[in-house]
Amino acid sequence: MKKRTVLPLIAGVVALALFAGCSAGGKSDSGRHNSAPDVAYETTAVASNAAAERYALAGAGDFKSAEYMVEYEGDFFDEDFTIPQASPDTPGGVNIDPSAGRLLIRTVSVTAETTNYANVSSELENQVKAAGGYIEYSSTSGTGKEKDLRTGIYTIRVPADKLDGLISTVGSSCTVTSSNESTSDVTLEYVDTKSRIEALRVEYDQLMTLLEQAQDLDTIIILQNRLTDVRYEIESSESRIRVLENQVQYATLNLTLREVLEEKEIGDAHVITYGEKVSEQFREMCDNTVEFFQDLGLWLISIIPGLIFMAVIAAVVLIIVFSARSKRRKRRAKALAAKEAAAKEAEAKEAEAKAAEAKAAEAKAAAVKEEAEAKKEISDEENK
Repeated sequence: MKKRTVLPLIAGVVALALFAGCSAGGKSDSGRHNSAPDVAYETTAVASNAAAERYALAGAGDFKSAEYMVEYEGDFFDEDFTIPQASPDTPGGVNIDPSAGRLLIRTVSVTAETTNYANVSSELENQVKAAGGYIEYSSTSGTGKEKDLRTGIYTIRVPADKLDGLISTVGSSCTVTSSNESTSDVTLEYVDTKSRIEALRVEYDQLMTLLEQAQDLDTIIILQNRLTDVRYEIESSESRIRVLENQVQYATLNLTLREVLEEKEIGDAHVITYGEKVSEQFREMCDNTVEFFQDLGLWLISIIPGLIFMAVIAAVVLIIVFSARSKRRKRRAKALAAKEAAAKEAEAKEAEAKAAEAKAAEAKAAAVKEEAEAKKEISDEENK
């Protein structure tokens, strides 16, 4: 019986949440059209069929066994949670009521140059503090010495009604070379987010009422899950509202401040002639040539230690190479001399052998001749 009673109650709460969301959106729409008839606004009604289906599942559980019953002690959800409210404060004199006018986010980017960088940057910080703003980001490069000129990049947040005065102060203390401004209209997003928060608050209160009446575990868990989602959505929407309010109330100035040796004189518009273009190109070419040779000289000076080190290494390598070649030549000459001596010795031995053979042949011939003569003498004697 309890489950059958809870189901119609849940369906009724969902219907009330849908009706409350549409009603809040309708009220917001009428106010917006009265203040800005040329803008077509859309209202986001909080309607979640998935949530209704999850509520309907609350009656699906059957808790016949005591082991499935639990005692709700508030551990799953914090009943003391307070729905955050948007801050009504409007610092800087900027109205954040959409019915009184559009909500605009202003962002201005300025590039300026000055010969007195230190004083200008110090005066800028004082002016920002006096205007009730703050420097969100700053970065400085360069030392300001020996032509190392400084460049500062600032992101400044000031009340929107003080932005024009701060820009005028920057323009009077240095030379502005470029500037641009962008404006973003967030009225529609602001009003829609506000309407969504109101609808979520209605749903939150109704879910809390249902949670107090719930008896079974499934219903409690489903309601707690939805309450967690609603609370998260409320906190996210409130955070977005605070961001939009801050961006509307505090405009942004992106300033690039450069230090120069001489500020440019901004005069009347002048048509550059062909002769002036040629003269400018020639002067630029001469400056680039001089700068090139200066850089080349500095580069050569910077690499002298490396050149000396490389020359020493090259000298050592050359000495080693020439020494090895000299030793190789000496070994080759010595081997060649030994080879020539051996050849000469072999030739001498061969000559000696040939001479000995010649002597032996002569001796043999003499012996044969003597023998022939001896035979002839014997033959002559016998004939006698």
